[in-house]
Amino acid sequence: MLSIASSASAQIRSPRSHSHYGVELEPHLVVQWADEPYWDDTGIGVGLRASIPVLPDGPINSINNSLAVGFGLDWAHFDGCGRFNDVCDANDFWIPIVLQWNFYLTRAISLFGEFGLALQYSTLDWDGPIPGNCGRINGVDICNDDVDDLDVELVLWLGARFALGDNVALTIRLGTPSLLFGVSFFL
Repeated sequence: MLSIASSASAQIRSPRSHSHYGVELEPHLVVQWADEPYWDDTGIGVGLRASIPVLPDGPINSINNSLAVGFGLDWAHFDGCGRFNDVCDANDFWIPIVLQWNFYLTRAISLFGEFGLALQYSTLDWDGPIPGNCGRINGVDICNDDVDDLDVELVLWLGARFALGDNVALTIRLGTPSLLFGVSFFL
């Protein structure tokens, strides 16, 4: 255990010793919790993220770090809308633009944080009649067949990468509004 800790310490304290890349492409699975008042449960979907290093050797020159700009598209599908579960489903699309700060602990493990903004486009579809042409779901009045909503949201993710080789890593992110599992390809 001591050798793992000293190896991690040696890597993070060795500036510029990580693999350099031009772009990181990451297809991923999305598990998103509902942030709309009329959706239930969690949504499942897919997404893609691209990150481009802007400071390949990081803003702190005494440690092994880098800074990148990331952008992407995430989609999650939700089955069910409160008491109207049998006639309703929803889709949520996120287009995040983030600043990603990477910390390379060992050759195999890196941690990162991401902070930024995202466009959120949500759709709610009804497959059946709404009683009296209107429905109230968790305090929200729904009075037409389809509901679309566009918002700008703050986003924050914390993540880790586990290298499988020089150009491939397993990646996990947890934050607002989702949990993402993916594979990163460094080109």
